[in-house]
Amino acid sequence: MIIWSPSSWELWKTCPAKYRIKKIEKWQRPNLKEDTHYAKLAVPGLVVDKMLQLWLHRKKFHDKVWLNDNIEMVWSLVENEINPRWTCEEEIQTIKEETWSGLNTAIRMLEELDIDKYDLWVQPTFFENISTAFSITGSADLLMVEKTSGNGLLIDFKNAHRRARITKDQLTIYKIGLTKKASFNIAKAGYLLYNPRVEEWKWFKLSKAIENKLLERLAEATEDVISQQFDYKWNYFTCTRFCDVRIHCEMFQQLIGRKTRTEEKLRGDLF
Repeated sequence: MIIWSPSSWELWKTCPAKYRIKKIEKWQRPNLKEDTHYAKLAVPGLVVDKMLQLWLHRKKFHDKVWLNDNIEMVWSLVENEINPRWTCEEEIQTIKEETWSGLNTAIRMLEELDIDKYDLWVQPTFFENISTAFSITGSADLLMVEKTSGNGLLIDFKNAHRRARITKDQLTIYKIGLTKKASFNIAKAGYLLYNPRVEEWKWFKLSKAIENKLLERLAEATEDVISQQFDYKWNYFTCTRFCDVRIHCEMFQQLIGRKTRTEEKLRGDLF
């Protein structure tokens, strides 16, 4: 049984060979040093995401005092989790101000939806069999079901530092899984893009045709996984600079036709 989540499907779309290395072989690069720069960039998004979930669970709407009282606690939890290495107190204060601004941005956007008129399903999860060959699983950030009409809004939170290419596949997987689990009428689905510099909703209408098309693609990918067909998607820039499994990818080695001394050394450490 092949299990597809939004993240594993995104990995497959990026490169089936990378999917094989990470999901099938479960390979991890040895002695991987922590990327402290990335850890620092991740702090605002993680803090805001955890604060939003807590805020929604506790139903502390319009209570700014509660936000002030709890954000330091969540900040400490995130710091202990990813261990960023700060250079000075000024840097910490700057990131905290950015995080607070991003949190207030996200809350303001949710409040504009008049959330009091909705029943909230915070982080609803699902695991649904689609066929004998594959299942889908996931955990959405928020499902808001209007109390009077029963219509639902499916929302995913994204800390968007810049306008990036965003597809509807993640939301479509969420909608298929959640509507199989219960009879929700999800009228609209979208991403809440929060950031001090980006404040935007990106909504999608997810038709039955879109759902069926994605299920067809998942079925085709499942057949490829079962038959061990992992065709690479070659891109010189991303493969040579940003793919974290390229040293272990024999197709990458064949395509470039050579190994650098660093790559040979790192590959030698694996065996």
